[in-house]
Amino acid sequence: MRAPTLTAHRACPTTRPAGSSRLGGNSSSLGRGRRRPRVGRCGRIVRLVLLNYYAIAAALVVGAASGIASVVWIRGRVHAGLVAVRGAAVGIVGSLIFSAGALGITALDGFTVIHVVYLVLTIGVPLAGAIVLVLARERSGVITALCIAALLAIPVGIYATHIEPFWLRTDSAELTVDGIGEPIRVGVLADLQTTAIGSYENEAVDRLIEAAPDMVLVPGDLYQFDEDLFDERAPQFSEVIQRLVDAASTVFLVSGNTDTVAGLRAITEGTGARVLDNEVETLVVNGNVVSVGGTTLFSDERAAQRVADQLSDDDLADVRIFLAHKPDAIELLEGRSVDLLVSGHTHGGQVSLPFFGPPLTLSDVPRHVAAGGLHELDGTAIYVSTGVGRERDNAPQLRFGVRPSIGIIDLVG
Repeated sequence: MRAPTLTAHRACPTTRPAGSSRLGGNSSSLGRGRRRPRVGRCGRIVRLVLLNYYAIAAALVVGAASGIASVVWIRGRVHAGLVAVRGAAVGIVGSLIFSAGALGITALDGFTVIHVVYLVLTIGVPLAGAIVLVLARERSGVITALCIAALLAIPVGIYATHIEPFWLRTDSAELTVDGIGEPIRVGVLADLQTTAIGSYENEAVDRLIEAAPDMVLVPGDLYQFDEDLFDERAPQFSEVIQRLVDAASTVFLVSGNTDTVAGLRAITEGTGARVLDNEVETLVVNGNVVSVGGTTLFSDERAAQRVADQLSDDDLADVRIFLAHKPDAIELLEGRSVDLLVSGHTHGGQVSLPFFGPPLTLSDVPRHVAAGGLHELDGTAIYVSTGVGRERDNAPQLRFGVRPSIGIIDLVG
């Protein structure tokens, strides 16, 4: 299949209603991210227990069994299938109420809610179906069909948790840029977002190196672990960056939600890679003058705006590339254009539903753009990587319908 082709062109400035923010609303969507709430040691222990698959499974089993026993005892003559369904519902709801209360005490966040819902759907619902099939002596065909359908959530959960998150693909695209001479191959390694470098992460780096990129862009979320582990884990990431520099010579990084400028600078020290902290660098790649500007998440918006203003100058370079963690950085251009904006952050939503797309992207750009790939938005070619890793911490570590990827973008004349 031929890779999608877009043509980057210059766009005229657009206007917006008076008083509206560049990035939408009073707060900057560029800086709005996933900061983890501070939780004490007891809170972390409770959360660890509650988010354990086996603990929740046990709670659901006990809850469903006790619910069934209670309903049978109270209404002994009720249809057995109906008793089982009601009992399972009572047990599951009771378990959820308990979990929600405990999680609320330990700084509940949106990812935790999603995690609990996911565990209920992939563990609680199949368990309820299994209990009804085993314990209900009399049940209608409809109830039997629903119970069997509930059991199908088990293989879906196994696939989404243990298979697709590691089913790496190479996402290739081609972009036509006016005025470019020799082609430039850009590699994108987004959202590695891992606690340590293992065989999977090395596979992603190997694939990127095998594609022989002229430059590599890393749009944030390189790592995700507690600060007290930094000295121990950082050398693994330094080795990855060094491998990329040895292969492509030109490597640029920006920070995201889970890493920091200081952390990235410590990791890249002595490697030859460059961390862009609201700044623009100009270099020559394959005979083309290329300017790469990078913005820092959670930074002064005025500094990020200066990067966008500088990159939007048509005469700055043959190729102008905007590197940002969030695709929402396109709002900084205010309708002007650059040749290419490269970002990550969304993970393609991590879950994508047929005929709908990702229900949640944590971005204000259109859903089809946040879902990943090369698109054109407001006169600018924008590439959103689905990323290599996945959301960690309190979120369910899964992918469904959104395979992880490395990106290869060929810039041609």
